[in-house]
Amino acid sequence: MLRFVLLLGLLNLMSSCKSAGDTRSQAGAEARETLTIYLVRHAEKEAGDDPQLTPAGQERAHKLAARLAKVKLDAIFSTDFQRTRLTAQPVAARQGLAIQIYAPGDLPAFAAQLQREYAGKNVLVVGHSNSTPTLAGLLDGTNAYPAFAESEYGNIIQVTCSGKATPVVEFMAY
Repeated sequence: MLRFVLLLGLLNLMSSCKSAGDTRSQAGAEARETLTIYLVRHAEKEAGDDPQLTPAGQERAHKLAARLAKVKLDAIFSTDFQRTRLTAQPVAARQGLAIQIYAPGDLPAFAAQLQREYAGKNVLVVGHSNSTPTLAGLLDGTNAYPAFAESEYGNIIQVTCSGKATPVVEFMAY
């Protein structure tokens, strides 16, 4: 069932991208302005106030890097916690990028910053069970996504913003 939903989302994304412009120049301009944001919650963590990742979490962080290996990322953002930075680290190392810190306390401002400063780019944002779905809802204007369950890891929310078109949101697993 999940594969069917993912396939349906991919087909919708492909059809919306194809119908975005009437001419090749319009389509090219649209493609240059497409912002794709990959939102993930940190991987499995130890207990404590600012915990590190468990061995399973470390493995998941490397799976994320492998999953995004074919995507040329332009920026990687993480909250300033060990679990989020450690989840982003294998991706950053593989892509040769520094991890930039963002404050989850002002997600509306961060969503606006992403849309303003990263048009035409691919961005990874590593957050938390509550901030990741909230950010997706701010980016697509719906505010419609509930927090992940405490035991839920391994989700990617891909938000694709193309010019003035309605953002496309896809849920994937890694």
